[in-house]
Amino acid sequence: MRRILHMALRMASAIVAAIFMACQCVPPDPPEPTPPDPIDERSQSLKSFMDKTDIGLYVNSEGLVIYDEMDYQKAWSTGAFRIQRDDQSAYLSIIASANSASSSYQVEYKNERSNVTLMLLKLQSVKTENSCVWLWNETMATGIILPEGIL
Repeated sequence: MRRILHMALRMASAIVAAIFMACQCVPPDPPEPTPPDPIDERSQSLKSFMDKTDIGLYVNSEGLVIYDEMDYQKAWSTGAFRIQRDDQSAYLSIIASANSASSSYQVEYKNERSNVTLMLLKLQSVKTENSCVWLWNETMATGIILPEGIL
């Protein structure tokens, strides 16, 4: 009987120890799920434009009038910016509308392949970097890079 009691006591001690150990083990918190990458809803034209770095006018990611300090001059005043080739064969003129809250601009340009073209555009700032601002019109897939703080 004593032997049975001893075995039962050992068994009970083992069960109590197992229960005690199980109670002491707290499972780790599950890892936080990795959030999905944000969806980039910008158009391909805008993405391509934002990769450009030179001051100028871009339509469908093609540079129509691009500033080159060797062949161009640039000038600005309050609400206006202009770049032009030394021989006047190409130029870009941007004038902010009188109602600055509307973000409307008169854009006039000429390049070697076209006559004078005039556009009235609503542009929004999509990027500011290296003292330049990227202005964009999604409907016309037209972007302008110009020095920051001019318009």
